[in-house]
Amino acid sequence: MSDLVEYYRRRAGEYEEIYAWRDPHRQEEQEVLAEAIRESLRGKDVLEVACGTGYWTRILSSSARTIMATDLGEEVMELAKKKDYGCPVTFRKEDAYDLSFEDSSFDGGLAFTWFSHIPRHRIDSFLRGFHRVLKQGSRVIVADNVYIPGLGGELISKDDDENTYKLRTLKDGSRFVIVKNYFTLEELVDIFSLHAPGFSEDNVYYGTCFWYVDYELC
Repeated sequence: MSDLVEYYRRRAGEYEEIYAWRDPHRQEEQEVLAEAIRESLRGKDVLEVACGTGYWTRILSSSARTIMATDLGEEVMELAKKKDYGCPVTFRKEDAYDLSFEDSSFDGGLAFTWFSHIPRHRIDSFLRGFHRVLKQGSRVIVADNVYIPGLGGELISKDDDENTYKLRTLKDGSRFVIVKNYFTLEELVDIFSLHAPGFSEDNVYYGTCFWYVDYELC
C-alpha cells in the first residue's frame, strides 16, 4: 500500500493528463462515465474512496448533495482542494480498507480507478467495509480501466501470484511496480453478485477503455 501511495504522491502533478488524451473512444467513454456518475448519485450524500486529485469529485459535485472525498495520499488531496465544486465537499485522509465512519453514514458510494489496485484476496473485505458505511438503498458506482495492450506501462505477472502489475515510469524518471488488476465482464458479475443481490450483466457497462458497475444496496 505504501508503494502505491508514494507512486501517486510522485505522480500527482501529472495524473490528470490521462484524461486529456485525444483518443475519440476514450473521450466518448469518459463522457458516458461522467453522465452515469452525475445521474446515479444525484442528490446523494456520497462517500468517494480514493478521490485522488478530485477529477471525478468535481464532475460528481454538479449533482450530488454532499461529498466526503477520501484518500490516503495527502499530496493528491491538496491538489483536489484547490478545485471549485458545485456542492459541499469535505476532504479526509482515510484508509479504504479500514474506513472510520459509522455504519450507514452515506447514501451514495463512488470508487474510480481504485478497484484495479486492490489485491484480489482483499476485494471482498474492501466491499464489505465500503458497504458497511452506506445505507440500505444506497447507489454505488465503481469504475476502472479495461486492459489495452501496450498502454500504461508493461503488464507483469508473477509466479504463484493471482495479481497482475504495471511497471510505471514517471516524468522524473522514477519507476514503480504497482498492483493493476483487470477484470472481464464475467469476473465483475461474479464479484459483485456476492455483495449485491440481483446484480447481473445489466449492472455493468463494459467499454473499450473503461468499465463501471452501478447498483443499489439492498
